[in-house]
Amino acid sequence: MQDNNILVRFIKPAGKELEIPWVNWRCLRTSHATWLKMAGADVKDAQAQLRHSRARTTLDIYQQFVVESQYRAVERLGTLGRTELVQ
Repeated sequence: MQDNNILVRFIKPAGKELEIPWVNWRCLRTSHATWLKMAGADVKDAQAQLRHSRARTTLDIYQQFVVESQYRAVERLGTLGRTELVQ
């Protein structure tokens, strides 16, 4: 089965059923890259899964800014400082 056939026969109907008005391969790749980022995956892992030759492509084009991940990063940084002081 070709990729466009999968998109038209399965993915777009699933999107309509979920009330997602517009879905394509790029949308799915961007979502996947962003979810990996939110899960704390290293950019090199995301690069490998998306099969990009450069991590810069993954960072600049596919991974999106997520406010929650920024909050988690700051919280982890604060925790890092406290654990170093305790030791």
